[in-house]
Amino acid sequence: MADLGTIQFIVVYYKGKYLKEATAFFFSLFVLGFFFVLDTQAQIAWDSEKFMPLDKVKIGARGKGYTVFHGTTVEPFDFEVVSIERNYIPGWHVIWAKGLSENYQQTGGAGGMSGSPCYIEGKMVGALSLAFWYQREHANLFGITSIELMVKATQRGMRPNLDYAGFQLFDDNTTSLPQSSNVTPFGNLHLTPVVEFNDPKYYQHKKAHPLSTPLAVSTTNPQVFTQLQKMFRGHNIEPIQGSAGGAPTSESPIAEGQIVGVEYARGDYNAFGFGTITYIDNQKQQLLGFGHSMYGEGHVNVPISGGYVHFIIPRSDRSSKYASATKPFGTMVQDRLGAIAGTIGSYPSFIPIQLQVQTMDSQMHQKQFEVARDRFMSASMAMFGTWDIIDNLEARWSEHTVKIDTKIRFENTPAVDTSELTYSNIFSTSGSPGFAAFRALGSMRDLMLNPFGRLKVQDIDVKVKISDKRNTAIIEGVRIEKDRYRPGETVDVSVILRPYLEDPIVQKAQITIPKGTPEGTVTLLVSSGQSYEGWQRQRAPLNFQPRNLNQMVKLLQRGESNLDLILEIFILRIGMTVQGQEFPDLPVSMLSVMNTQTQSGEGGYTRGRTLHVEKTETKYVISGSRFLRINVDRRAQ
Repeated sequence: MADLGTIQFIVVYYKGKYLKEATAFFFSLFVLGFFFVLDTQAQIAWDSEKFMPLDKVKIGARGKGYTVFHGTTVEPFDFEVVSIERNYIPGWHVIWAKGLSENYQQTGGAGGMSGSPCYIEGKMVGALSLAFWYQREHANLFGITSIELMVKATQRGMRPNLDYAGFQLFDDNTTSLPQSSNVTPFGNLHLTPVVEFNDPKYYQHKKAHPLSTPLAVSTTNPQVFTQLQKMFRGHNIEPIQGSAGGAPTSESPIAEGQIVGVEYARGDYNAFGFGTITYIDNQKQQLLGFGHSMYGEGHVNVPISGGYVHFIIPRSDRSSKYASATKPFGTMVQDRLGAIAGTIGSYPSFIPIQLQVQTMDSQMHQKQFEVARDRFMSASMAMFGTWDIIDNLEARWSEHTVKIDTKIRFENTPAVDTSELTYSNIFSTSGSPGFAAFRALGSMRDLMLNPFGRLKVQDIDVKVKISDKRNTAIIEGVRIEKDRYRPGETVDVSVILRPYLEDPIVQKAQITIPKGTPEGTVTLLVSSGQSYEGWQRQRAPLNFQPRNLNQMVKLLQRGESNLDLILEIFILRIGMTVQGQEFPDLPVSMLSVMNTQTQSGEGGYTRGRTLHVEKTETKYVISGSRFLRINVDRRAQ
């Protein structure tokens, strides 16, 4: 910036008609300089009195590291530098050391130690961040990320990214609805092919790898845990089953060597991914941690919490801290190659989830938890948390029927006609009652991962009622009274249902053939709600591909009841869907014009024309479908 003497000289020079312009110019210059200084001050600066640069570190030098082995007490451990590796990966230089103290040699480099500060001659050289698999007698070897690389993580600024949306673990090629015909724990989303970095077999004969970030999850449900492992495979996150519950203390010190992490869920369900604080700038209230990235998302806005270490789990492959979160104390703002960086003080809000569960004994249970705001993790943790809580309240392998009502409220958005997404249905099976709720909340995932616009979810309400009987039935057959019907005539349909472990029954239903139906053959479909959804996706796939946020919300709002028998009369006639609107009666000439190469993506063919649909409610959760040909003849008796 210009000094005061320079400014006075130029102001005098530009007197007269140029005075106002000159004054405005230098005022702008001053403001820009002021904010530049502020922005510079927002970053953690290199401190030669506290930090030791990499080129000053010598092989054979001895130092001290600091970490928590139990509780919130930071303990020192001695180490010796054995080597320095330049460009472990491009731009990441590693100090290799061996632990000399008994406390460290008992555990070796353990998950959750990432970020443990390391000092030589009283100056910080970096953070413990890497270790080997299956070291056996050499479990004392570890890698240190230099403090130089860690400080660089703050060069992009230390203000929260208010536009942060969150990462995505899946390749979201299609919109999946809760009642998709191909129901999996994650709808129609497909796992992105990645290297399974969490697999110790991959590394046992290879170089060291950054210590896994433990994700302590308060579950003992093997189904939930297995799905969590699949979800985080390839992201250097290691779910730890049965941890993250309440700590003996609600607070932990905010200090170098203490636990720091992200509470993705907190309350009656907990999920806590954690490492260690490396450095704190007390003046700026900023910190560095981990010595490697968490996910490598860059500029973020995620709440961070302290933690309490119950113990370290000794394992032959690689040990891990077993810890629970205390309370939030700040915000992670950078997630970079060499470190995470955060601020101490305020933190982003969580999404509250209210869960009301009536179990088989008619007892009502009120549960609450909240999830961090992240476009993928919010939905995933809401789904997993609901699944886990329900299965903890009720038998996991029972025969049951589950009625579910969900309501997702979000801030008013001009592009959307409503401010809430509701979904209700009934599921019945043998196995996990919580998995039904998991599926029902799939709409939240689709809502938050939508490609059209951002919605800020305010809260989620889930109401669940569980009964102790499996109440399902399969469509075994369909009968009609004659083979020819007039246009406008009502068809009496007898549907043969086989309830679970019971004899077949006949369910009566009706459907009217529209008066304008042309003579010839039509098809009668009798289907469950889930099978009907699958048929419609095949018949008119573009009807299930929204082109804007409002269409997507409406699509997620629909969905057929699992109690309904759905009867549809259709003809096998080619039509078109254009920009979300179906045109079933277009002439052949128009079809060819509208589906040219110059209009690719605007529309597509439909494989049938729906003439009429009727629904008949049953007392069973229906599955299956049947087709039947009907002859339409104006002279039929």
